[in-house]
Amino acid sequence: MTSLAAGSLPRVRTAPLVLLLLAAVVGALVVVKPFYAVALVLGAAVVVVIARDADALPLVLVATMFTESLSLGPALRVGRLAGVLAIAVLAYSLLMHLRPQLRWNPLVALALGYGLWMAISLYWASDTHWVLTELDSWGLAMAYMLTFALLVRTPQQLTSVLTTLSLGSFVFGLVSFVTYASSNDTARGDGLQGDPNYFAVYQTIALPATLTLAATARRPAVRALLYGVVGVIVLSVVSSLSRGGLIALGVVVLSTIVLPWRTFFRRRSQKASYVGFLALAVAAAVALGSTSFVARAQTIIHPSDRGSGRTDLWNAAWNAYTHHPWLGIGEGNFRAESLQWLAATPGVDLAAPWINSGKEVHNAYLETLTELGPVGIALFGGVILGTFWFCVRSYRRARAHGHELLQRYSLAVAVGLLGYVIGAIFLSNELSKALWVLVGIALALDAMTRRLVRPEPTPRPNERP
Repeated sequence: MTSLAAGSLPRVRTAPLVLLLLAAVVGALVVVKPFYAVALVLGAAVVVVIARDADALPLVLVATMFTESLSLGPALRVGRLAGVLAIAVLAYSLLMHLRPQLRWNPLVALALGYGLWMAISLYWASDTHWVLTELDSWGLAMAYMLTFALLVRTPQQLTSVLTTLSLGSFVFGLVSFVTYASSNDTARGDGLQGDPNYFAVYQTIALPATLTLAATARRPAVRALLYGVVGVIVLSVVSSLSRGGLIALGVVVLSTIVLPWRTFFRRRSQKASYVGFLALAVAAAVALGSTSFVARAQTIIHPSDRGSGRTDLWNAAWNAYTHHPWLGIGEGNFRAESLQWLAATPGVDLAAPWINSGKEVHNAYLETLTELGPVGIALFGGVILGTFWFCVRSYRRARAHGHELLQRYSLAVAVGLLGYVIGAIFLSNELSKALWVLVGIALALDAMTRRLVRPEPTPRPNERP
């Protein structure tokens, strides 16, 4: 039987019948639901590509990060379908008894422990439906993490992943420009992600990866194109009108400037040009930017709307935690009880438009503390710190063995994670695909750099790879 590591799945003799049925379904949908017909064709194409080469799955998952809010029907979002596909491929790899590169380590233990503690919160949560909903999201996040940890095995594959991330940020950055420009200064650019704030964080995470690809590109034309992508990323964050995104972008940009120039640039002069370009971009955004952008940017320093209600939600979440300081109120249960806690918190403006049920805390750290208590925040924080540590350790290994590409990639992932960490102050994105993709890449980097220290023996001809 063909091995998944070889990049293909076994052929099935019923394929012609399946194709015939698929053609019939598409033909019917073209008449009734053209959008669904297009989506079905694209989905089938993705499945065929992954069936022929399982290594394409990580690239598909990166692309879905920018479109995960698109829905093909009730509970059929693109992100969910991609997660189910990842679970199927990973299950197949286990059935094929492939030798995984992933070893049991503290980071994997923390990620699994985080989900286990969510499940245990069923015993004290008042609304178990929300716990199960969040557990479902955690399972999809684990599928994303394990896909990258298991299937990204070489620096070349990691280059393809980061290239896909960069191209995705470019394409959907342009889409955000169209949305923003055609709205008469009222809409916010979000690509096709569905939420401008999440979109801004995703774009920020892509920035260090794009700079690294530009630094390693051999062709000047490719390098120029990638620097153009950097410009699109910066301006698309502006078009999102996301204050949290702007702060995260500022921190990431500052990191790329503070770190030694060899990290993200080929020459010192390129870093100087990068700084000059950013200064011009900021000046242009302020001078030529819309009144909406200028007004929202000013509220970062002089908040006038309580952070779109975030400060009220933060106070309510802290109030909930003080009443349940040991275990929290249960995973996902702040949304179930948000109206109750907002009404019970002194100083909250109950007449404000954001006072309603189903509200998130809009802070991943505070939400985790409120819902899962000190154990939950320790596990979640451990995942983030563990990912940073794995990146730093991979960087040190690569530097010790003179592998410049893995050095750059390790730092690019660490700086991208820093963008997520800042964005999580303003978003309840603890189960965001972006975080768990970065965790998976950190695990893959750990495996790659571990092989630099202890090269694996070459398999014998009669051994399965």
